[in-house]
Amino acid sequence: MCSDCAKLPSSESPISDPPVISETAPATMMTGGLSDTKEATPEIQHIVNQVKPQFESKENRSCAMFTAIVFKTQVVAGINYFIKVQVSDTEYVHLRVFQSLPHENQGPSLVSFQTGKTRNDPLTYF
Repeated sequence: MCSDCAKLPSSESPISDPPVISETAPATMMTGGLSDTKEATPEIQHIVNQVKPQFESKENRSCAMFTAIVFKTQVVAGINYFIKVQVSDTEYVHLRVFQSLPHENQGPSLVSFQTGKTRNDPLTYF
């Protein structure tokens, strides 16, 4: 035992206490978890535009409207984007798009999607 430690009563420690983490402060994102819902940005619309041909091919349909509304993210070995997209006046789809890490130099990929959604349907993990 070091000489300084031997002089301390057993209830004291030469190591400072760990930082206190507030239990009331909301976490915006944890690794592997979904972020809070955010309004779509031009960057998200760009991602949606890039995966639109993949969606149209898989659904065998053409969409005149394909507008990102809101999104969530999930940090994995890259980023999963969960995006609510308006495809008509009353119809929405939820897209799950994977964007690999930048050094992999690959564009976004449509992983899965849900059709028949409404504007009020919550965006959840799928």
